[in-house]
Amino acid sequence: MPSLTSQKEGRPTKFLVLFKKFWPNFVVYNSWALTISSLYINIIIVSNIIWAGEEIHVGELGILFGFGTWMMGISGLFFGYLADRINRIKLMTLTMIMFGVGMLINGFSPEGQGSLTFNFFLGCLLFRNFFCGGFWPIILSYTNDAVEEFERSRFFGAINATFQVFQISGMLISTLLFQNQFWREFMWGMGLLYFIGSIMIYLKGIEPKRGGTQNQLKTVLFESRIKYQYKLTKKTFRTTILKPTICILFVEGIFISMCFSLVDFLFITYLQSPPHNISPFITTVYLTIFGISGGILGSIGFSKLSDRLANKNFKNRIYLIVFSIVIVFSTYIFLFFIPIQSMTPVQGNDLVFIITTPAFWLLGIGAFIFRSIISIYSINQPPLIQKINLPESQGIISSSSQFLDFIGLGTGPIIAGVILELYNRNYQITVLISMIIGIAGVLFWLIAIKWIDKDIETIKSILNQRAEEMARINGK
Repeated sequence: MPSLTSQKEGRPTKFLVLFKKFWPNFVVYNSWALTISSLYINIIIVSNIIWAGEEIHVGELGILFGFGTWMMGISGLFFGYLADRINRIKLMTLTMIMFGVGMLINGFSPEGQGSLTFNFFLGCLLFRNFFCGGFWPIILSYTNDAVEEFERSRFFGAINATFQVFQISGMLISTLLFQNQFWREFMWGMGLLYFIGSIMIYLKGIEPKRGGTQNQLKTVLFESRIKYQYKLTKKTFRTTILKPTICILFVEGIFISMCFSLVDFLFITYLQSPPHNISPFITTVYLTIFGISGGILGSIGFSKLSDRLANKNFKNRIYLIVFSIVIVFSTYIFLFFIPIQSMTPVQGNDLVFIITTPAFWLLGIGAFIFRSIISIYSINQPPLIQKINLPESQGIISSSSQFLDFIGLGTGPIIAGVILELYNRNYQITVLISMIIGIAGVLFWLIAIKWIDKDIETIKSILNQRAEEMARINGK
């Protein structure tokens, strides 16, 4: 079967065309988006569900989110290995069904029982995160064989834009239900949605041909009887994976993701805790108004720019990533130093009152900038990793990268809780310390520029040799 794409190179692919061609990826990723922030955005309520009537347990919640994220990183290695060897449509179906099971079980958690409730929440989170750890490696493996290189930034821009829409939608739905004591119904409803999505993918999803979008292999793989059957060996592992760019990017991921998650955890807690007392619903409305517009505009606008610049010089993807990280970190610092007045819980849930405060609009500008600029990172990193790896190693590479990213993401909330306690819940000092961690990630990206061209040529040379071998074996 030829590649799922059929556009001529150089002709821009419209977003609706991308949705139609690669819809299983959007179903998986956007279903996850609906639930990914449901606990984060309701952190105060979740703490009260577990420890009724007590002050927020920052340390324990940091462990809850941290361990759950680590589980995604660990399981991603397993699913990344499978994605390089077996049908991706079947893997999408399996992971979605089991994630849905985890959501359903979580809906039966006992409430207000302290350690018992905490352990139940932790167990359910670890169970479903084991399976959602496979979502991204499977998607990257699938898209490497289905999405043409010249349209990958547009694809990742589209999936990133829709992810943000569904993430915000999930936050709105969850805050409304959690605030009105319907958190169980949210869990059950999302679980059912995952079941429906998995059935759709299993019945209608199309598995792409491995290697079908590689320029060096297109001609020989055009015939349906010819298949790309190469597997990762010790030799190709040494020559393609154990190379400077990959090693550098692996280490970079730990620092950048740690910094991102640490500040995300801090910011939500900062807004919702006394003396600000901004409710989860108002927090979501604020992110919807400013964050979703910035995210969509950034994903669409910067995806076209990224493809254009990468076609001129592939190193431009790295420059764009570095630019995005620096701006995002600067915006984070700005957000925590905006003076926010003290509010009662009633005022913190009054949208009319809050939008009359200057801080609301300053926070909105920061959210718009953050959401639009961070999309540059999201739409340039995956194509870069795909470019410097072979078709048979896309799953293992993406899952290894995800593993290290999630180690950082999981460590972030834990470190945030520790630093907050050490500095008597001083958010400004904590965020400044966090930015120091992120600087290391920027430096690693800059170092990667030295080796990127050589690593790209290595992959091209191997694929050219394999194209000749397959043509010779099949008498072409």
